[in-house]
Amino acid sequence: MPDPSLILDTCVFRDKKFINWLTHYNGNLSIPPIVYMERGRQILSKGESMEDLDEMLRNLRVKVLWFDQKNARIAAELMAERNNRLCNICGNLDWADTIVASYYNMGDFIITNNGGDFPTSGGFENKILTTDQIMNVR
Repeated sequence: MPDPSLILDTCVFRDKKFINWLTHYNGNLSIPPIVYMERGRQILSKGESMEDLDEMLRNLRVKVLWFDQKNARIAAELMAERNNRLCNICGNLDWADTIVASYYNMGDFIITNNGGDFPTSGGFENKILTTDQIMNVR
């Protein structure tokens, strides 16, 4: 039986222990487009290339998910529900909601070490795990 499908948040890529653990993971691994954009910005600001990011994702077997109208609608509903809780990084849009909306494309769990940034309504309270939690489940 395959491991659960995981959707990864940007912050998990700083956890070297977790990244090493992922090399032996047998489930599907994905990132939403917004995570790809955010991680790409981080890598470019360090003087690395997008090809470095693409190679890392390829080596870990991480796919970039599609974000379509269904996902955008879910994200809009989550943003409206959380009204005044805005992402500190981007100032006027809550990217965490777009990550959660990507969950509907694929994923048993969203893996993040910034769980407080994510909505917990709609049944998500049991779907958001830290890197330590998912490593200890298996």
